Amino acid sequence: MIDVFTMQVSFLIFEAVFCFLAALVYAASKDSLRMRKRIVIALNIACGAMLLCEYLFYVYKGSSTPVDVVIMYLVNAAVYYLVVILLFLYAMLISVRLFERFDIKKDMPCRKRIIAVCLIVTIGLIMVTVSQFTGIYYYFDANNVYQRGPFFWLSSIIPMAGTFLVASIVFQYRAQMTLSQLFVLMSYLILPLAGGLFQILFYGNSLLNICIGLSVLMMFFENVVNKEKEVIKAYKIEARTGLANEHGYIEWLNSMKGKPELKDYAVVVFDLRKFGDINRRYGIENGNRILASFGNIMMKHIEKDEILGRQFGNQFVAMVKKYNLRSLMDILKEIVVPFNDVFTDKEEKAVLSARVGIYMMDRTDLVGEDILIFAGQALIKAKSRDNEDVVWLTQDLIDTIAENKKLESDMRKGLKNKEFRPFYQPKVDIKTGTMCGAEALSRWYNNGEILAPGRFIHVMESSDIICTMDFCILKAVCEDISGWLKAGLQVPPVSVNFSRRNLEDPNLAKQINSMIEGYGIPKELIEIEVTENRDRESIFVLKQFVDSLHEFGYRVSIDDFGSASSSLTLLREIPFDTLKIDKGFVDNFEKRDLVILTNIVKMAMEIPVDIVAEGVEQDEQLKILDSLGVKVIQGFYFDRPLSKEDMTGRIKSPVYNIGG
Repeated sequence: MIDVFTMQVSFLIFEAVFCFLAALVYAASKDSLRMRKRIVIALNIACGAMLLCEYLFYVYKGSSTPVDVVIMYLVNAAVYYLVVILLFLYAMLISVRLFERFDIKKDMPCRKRIIAVCLIVTIGLIMVTVSQFTGIYYYFDANNVYQRGPFFWLSSIIPMAGTFLVASIVFQYRAQMTLSQLFVLMSYLILPLAGGLFQILFYGNSLLNICIGLSVLMMFFENVVNKEKEVIKAYKIEARTGLANEHGYIEWLNSMKGKPELKDYAVVVFDLRKFGDINRRYGIENGNRILASFGNIMMKHIEKDEILGRQFGNQFVAMVKKYNLRSLMDILKEIVVPFNDVFTDKEEKAVLSARVGIYMMDRTDLVGEDILIFAGQALIKAKSRDNEDVVWLTQDLIDTIAENKKLESDMRKGLKNKEFRPFYQPKVDIKTGTMCGAEALSRWYNNGEILAPGRFIHVMESSDIICTMDFCILKAVCEDISGWLKAGLQVPPVSVNFSRRNLEDPNLAKQINSMIEGYGIPKELIEIEVTENRDRESIFVLKQFVDSLHEFGYRVSIDDFGSASSSLTLLREIPFDTLKIDKGFVDNFEKRDLVILTNIVKMAMEIPVDIVAEGVEQDEQLKILDSLGVKVIQGFYFDRPLSKEDMTGRIKSPVYNIGG
């Protein structure tokens, strides 16, 4: 018959080996939840080491050889240390599982309890260390036999107290997990508690540690079983705010397709007004915290059969029951969002409001993407109106969407068929009347007609087509410059526009450089131009792009300067080489405009950056700009945008007759 001791050591070595194998298998597996994966692996390794040391203690128990005595001292100390370390890893696992983080910052959920657990772990490690020299937990008698010390009970009570605190967090957030998940995570309290009480009362067994090992293995198996479900969930959740991402809310909409109850919903697409100002005032990291806090607040107003998601930046989408729409609109008029300032660690408050586009669902045959386009078109209309924050989808907007979708389809075909070509508008030195540069402007050869950007650019900028077209134009410019250079012509620098939508790609500067170098074009002949009148991307991202272009050796200009509220901030934060003055200042030489223009020019000269005035058409404009010190102008006064053939002739004859 197998005695109790043999069963005990068999359990110890079995669980130890299984923990090590579990860690090894999990380490070799693919898991997108990397932080949790590392904690689970560490938990299994620590538990396996603790059980192995406990096993070795029993193997060498009673042996008095010097080597065996040293082994007994080491493995016994390791067991006590590892029991405390396991508590810390358990706390980490629960925190990351529930909150996707483990820290003690002010906005950390259950912060006080987590701090208390960390203190308990620290005290536990100190007490184990003290015990090695004082024997308060245990000691070895003259015959090298293990004996309990006067405070042995603390070795169980201290980690158990920490376990109670962690378990209280699990119980508080039990609604976030299934009953089986709750039992497994609580088993780290229930099983060791039962085993610990038994071990305190009955000397000579390791039931507490065996129970810890059993609980750790249960958590491992539960994690493996639910890993795929959580990976799928993470695939549908936007990490920064915890809201549904594009995959999540589109899948939700598509799952409702064809169901009559879809008509009970309203689709709301909204963006937070002037969030760029929030980022500039509080900083990007605080801006992210504000978005996360905003998402948490909004979720309290979303019912279980509704969904709230984040599209990008400060733009969100919600699918709510029509009877809840008014209450949602009331919230979005003004919402106070508290957050902890990452720099001062003080609680601050940001006041947010939104512009809203609404589509009251009236059909069930649309796919999710089309539904969002409908609501998004209403938002675009709201953003174009200064005195109206909410726009409802109308038949006129639906007709516009249909037209734009057809136009978008035609443009995609046009890009594939190379129908988009650059036209070149010369930049002219006022003093000499000589062409000193040019800007490449897109033109679309469509069914025998040459279309200017005003006919199609608004649709491009609402999709990823603009990114494709920017590179299409750059490629054509490189081909043209390469041909002019081979013909022996003196080619002036050409500026090429890149929409700020391109900045979503962190490798944009590298791709631009790769294309230009592929054609062997001297870098001084290409200038990259970024428009100033959009605030989709943070200043930080734009600065990274400009800095990268400078590292590659390119000049960068800011177009339409003065057309948006962020002008001065951009000029302060980002080292542009050229400032292109917005056409509005040139068109209207009223006193107020002239004062602003005069100071823009003066400021640019003192920074210094080069200045180009756009939209010059009249002799009076030319004279005023000349008197202000502007050296380079661009506009119909000298030339309209020129085709490649006409630009070739202009390169050969670059001097204009200013007086003519």
